[in-house]
Amino acid sequence: MMKKILFLSFVGLTTLFFGCSDDPSPLAPPADASISSSSFIWPGVSSSNPKNGSTVSSSSVIINKIDTIRKQEIINIPAPGVDYPNTVEEKMFCWNTGCEATVKPRSSSSKARPKSSSSEGGTPIDEPENKAPTINGMSMTDMRDNKTYTLIQIGGKLWMAQDMNYEIANSECFNEKNENCATHGRLYTFNAAQKACPLGWHLPTREEAQAALNDESVPWSYSGRCKDGTCDFLGDMGFHWTSATPQSGDKNFDTNTGSSYTVIIVEKDPEYAGEKEQKFFQVDSKTKRFSVRCVQN
Repeated sequence: MMKKILFLSFVGLTTLFFGCSDDPSPLAPPADASISSSSFIWPGVSSSNPKNGSTVSSSSVIINKIDTIRKQEIINIPAPGVDYPNTVEEKMFCWNTGCEATVKPRSSSSKARPKSSSSEGGTPIDEPENKAPTINGMSMTDMRDNKTYTLIQIGGKLWMAQDMNYEIANSECFNEKNENCATHGRLYTFNAAQKACPLGWHLPTREEAQAALNDESVPWSYSGRCKDGTCDFLGDMGFHWTSATPQSGDKNFDTNTGSSYTVIIVEKDPEYAGEKEQKFFQVDSKTKRFSVRCVQN
C-alpha cells in the first residue's frame, strides 16, 4: 500500500513539474494573441457581428519550423448564430522575419462567380453563342443550333426568307406551343431580338426594311404577336423588329414616344387587310414579342 502511495506521489510531482515548464506548447498562441471563444479568424483578418455589433478579434497561429504556408480558406467563419457571406480568399502567411521577400503570393482575393440566371420562357443563358452561320447557295445553317433557313436577295443584301427560331432568353413560341415555333419561328422582345441574329447578321435598318416592303416577291409570314401574356393575329398579321429610329411618318409616332418604344414592320395578309394598308412601319413597345428576320452584314 505504501509503495502505491509513493508511486502516485511521484507521478503527481512529475506532472506538476512538466506542467509548470516555461517552454510553450508547440500549438500555443503567442502571448499577445487573442482568440475569441466563438470564432476563428486567420491572421490579418477581422470582422464584426452584423447582428449585435460585437467584434471578432484577429488571432495568430504558431506553426513551428514552417516559414510560409499557402492555404485557401473560408475566412469569414461564422460564430454560432451569425450569418456571414462565404468569401473565399487565398492568403500567404509568414512567421519568420524577411520571408515575405522570398515568397510571392499566387493571387489576391476572389469571390465565387454567380451562376447564369435562367430566363423566363427561354434557355438559361445570359448571352447567345458567338458563332457564324454557314451559307450553302440560298440557304443558311445557324451553327448555334443547326437550324436551316431559306435566304432571299433583297436590294443587294441577303435576307432570311423565314422567321428566326433561335431559342434565347425572353423569346417564346406563339401560345407556348413548339409546333408554332417550327412553323412560324419564335417571338422576341426587342432586347432579345438584338441578340437573336447569328454572328455577321443583324436586324434590318430602315433602308433595308423599306427595300423589303417595296419588293412584292418577299414571302412575309403572318406569325402574330404576344403581349401581356396574350397572343393574337396568327395567320392574319406579321410583326418584325427593325433597328430603325422612329420617324414622324410611322404609325403611332405621336402616341408611342420615349425610349420604351421602337420601330417594327407590320405586314397584313391581303385578305385580312382588305382595302386598308397592308405593309407599313409602326412605333411599338419594346416589351412585346414580335418576329425576327436577319440581314447579312
